Amino acid sequence: MTRQARAASPGARTRAAPVPTQHLAELAWHLFDEAGDDVLLPREHITDRIHATDGQFERAKGYIRDHVTMEKGKAFLAYRGGYMITTDPAKIAENASLRMRRINTELRRLLSGAINPLGDQVADYEVLAMFQDEIAHMTRTYDRMSKATLTMPKPVKITKAKRRSRATART
Repeated sequence: MTRQARAASPGARTRAAPVPTQHLAELAWHLFDEAGDDVLLPREHITDRIHATDGQFERAKGYIRDHVTMEKGKAFLAYRGGYMITTDPAKIAENASLRMRRINTELRRLLSGAINPLGDQVADYEVLAMFQDEIAHMTRTYDRMSKATLTMPKPVKITKAKRRSRATART
């Protein structure tokens, strides 16, 4: 079956047109610039406006973090269910703390689930002994960093509307 025949057949899946990641990242950054600093934009809003698939948006986020933020001098954060650009140190610290906590959890699980179960045998494998020592060092560093973030001012919490329960009439 030819490509045209497959595309014309009912229920055929269409593939998103290839768009350079850099272009999508620039479009996304422009949305954030228009919205302003510290304005939370939902993922759906961004992907709809830049006409990107979820995979394309994931690559664009990486490009923004790797290249655009340094050029623009602003942080790009996944923050409380959305995305924003900011220079607010409290928001940046909160975001970094949450991400570091996930990394720390993964490191501790790597030790407890893969390396430490070997017990004394770890010493027989130079690379595993090095991993054990370095991961232990990273988790100690995380503990110091998490204490330091407690000294940062807390960002203003976003209040969400409370759900009201519907009273149902009983018959």
